[in-house]
Amino acid sequence: MRLTAFFCADHAEAVNGKLYVTGGCWNALNVAQLPTAYHHLSVCIALEVPWEETGRPHAFDVRLVDADGRDMLPQSFAGQIDTARPPEMRAGESLAVVMVLNLNNMTLTQDGHHEFVMTVDGNPLGRARFRVNVMQPPGSPSQDMPGHYI
Repeated sequence: MRLTAFFCADHAEAVNGKLYVTGGCWNALNVAQLPTAYHHLSVCIALEVPWEETGRPHAFDVRLVDADGRDMLPQSFAGQIDTARPPEMRAGESLAVVMVLNLNNMTLTQDGHHEFVMTVDGNPLGRARFRVNVMQPPGSPSQDMPGHYI
């Protein structure tokens, strides 16, 4: 199994095997102060499942950790990935699986690096990193940095 996309977005949906993304692929959140609540964040995931790994469930787990590897959420996102073969799938082909995990009103308590870490069947597949920067809002006389302001 291969992770083909794993990133943060302002909003996303997985519908009929496609990802619909608004404000995706950012890697910085700029905040005026900590702690702060981020209103909505979507974690976008696309997997390529080879023929020989289809037809059986796979356990996934996605955690948010800080720079020291500490869990930032009360619990990880965990579940089963459905890899049932569609009738039109032929031997040797791969199955595309897309998922979106949504977090609402996530409390950010520290600046620095954070990352979502994804494992499937206990094997690490990838990381989606972002940095939380504490700074003045855009247009203030202080420094301006690219990224999302909340």
